[in-house]
Amino acid sequence: MNASVIAPTRQAVGIGQIVISKAPDVVLVAYGLGSCVGIAVYDEATSTAGMAHVLLPLSEGHAVDPAEPARYGDTAVNALLTAMTQAGARTQRLIVKLAGGASVLGHTTSPTFKVGQRNADSIREQFKQRGMVIAAEELGGNRGRTLELHPATGKAFVRLAASTAVEL
Repeated sequence: MNASVIAPTRQAVGIGQIVISKAPDVVLVAYGLGSCVGIAVYDEATSTAGMAHVLLPLSEGHAVDPAEPARYGDTAVNALLTAMTQAGARTQRLIVKLAGGASVLGHTTSPTFKVGQRNADSIREQFKQRGMVIAAEELGGNRGRTLELHPATGKAFVRLAASTAVEL
């Protein structure tokens, strides 16, 4: 008798979205992280995985759309941590991994156009203010990435276009 292997379902995490999962047969995926930053968090004790797809660094007084709680870096971390704790995770146990933050507009000296770097800096600062350590990151450069988080194992993988996934 042959045992069939069921491929996991890929759950896309769109721009500004947060997705939480405990399902071992689901993989959370943030596609096309150019200047955007994907935040992957995992609580091993509860097998709770969460991902946010951040578009811009600062809300600058803009109201946060409930449909896009992760649109801004300065509000995304709090929204993600709140969703994780509501799902049973504990912030002190979270393993945090980041990917993205590329400079897709080319090399420029203007900070206005360094959205990827500003996104990464904003998100790092949010975790630093909470005393949380970022376990791994692949940020910067000038190429887009895809970030995957596997709730079954807590492993996160990052892939550049047309390349093999590498574990963070």
